[in-house]
Amino acid sequence: MDIVAKASAFAADKHGKQRRKYGDQPYFNHLASVVRTLQSAGIDDPTVIAAAYLHDTVEDTDATMQDIIREFGTDVAELVYWLTDSEKGNRESRTLMSSWRLARAPIQAKLIAFADIIDNTTSIREHDPAFFKVFAAEKTVVLTRMLEVEGSTLADHALFTRAWASATP
Repeated sequence: MDIVAKASAFAADKHGKQRRKYGDQPYFNHLASVVRTLQSAGIDDPTVIAAAYLHDTVEDTDATMQDIIREFGTDVAELVYWLTDSEKGNRESRTLMSSWRLARAPIQAKLIAFADIIDNTTSIREHDPAFFKVFAAEKTVVLTRMLEVEGSTLADHALFTRAWASATP
C-alpha cells in the first residue's frame, strides 16, 4: 500500500465515527477536503498528502506521534508534528503560540495549514457566522506571523492568498 493510501486508511480508522462540529459531516470529509485543496494547487508530493490526511490525528484521536513515526516515517511525522495543536491556555495564548510554531514550520507544513484554514473557515462561516469572526481573527494572527517570517515568497503563493481571503470577515 502506498503512503497516501495508508495515511488515508489510518486517518479514516482513527477518526472513525467523529463528526465535524460545523455541518455534522463525517470528520474524514474535512481531511479529504484539505487534500483536494492541496491537489487543486498542484501539490502532489506523497509525503505532504499523507501528512494532510494525518494532520489532526494526534490532537483528535488516540494516535500518538510514536504511532505516526512508526507507521509513516519521520518525514511525514515531522509535518504532522508541526501541524499538531498541543498548546495549553486560553484562546488568545493558544493562538499566539500556534502562530509562533507555524511561522517556523517547513513550507510543506504551512501549505497544509493553509488548506486546513481554507476548509475550516469556509465551514465555520457557513454554519456559525458569529464564531466565524473569532476564528477568522485568530487565523489572521497565525497567517500574519507566517508572512512576517517567510516574506514575499509566501504572500505570492496561491494557497496563502486563498487562506487569507477565507479568513477575511
